[in-house]
Amino acid sequence: MSHYLAQTDNPVGSSVLFIDTNASNPALLVCADQRIRAVKNLLQCLSLISASSSDPHVLSGVCEASALLLQEGCDLLGVLTLREDKVH
Repeated sequence: MSHYLAQTDNPVGSSVLFIDTNASNPALLVCADQRIRAVKNLLQCLSLISASSSDPHVLSGVCEASALLLQEGCDLLGVLTLREDKVH
């Protein structure tokens, strides 16, 4: 595994955001947890919005932010999974 792993939500042909694969397990877990909890909070807010009164742009923005944060959380957990696979 290289020192920096490009996140999968980078635009095609552009690797701008990376994960430091040498970061400690606790640091990776805290970052993944933060992103997954943020998605949970966004979705909770979304559940409170009335379908008839919601702006489609707001809905689209919440969905996009949720997808990006969830993908980042999954990427961080993926680094931990790769580490675990190397150990066994």
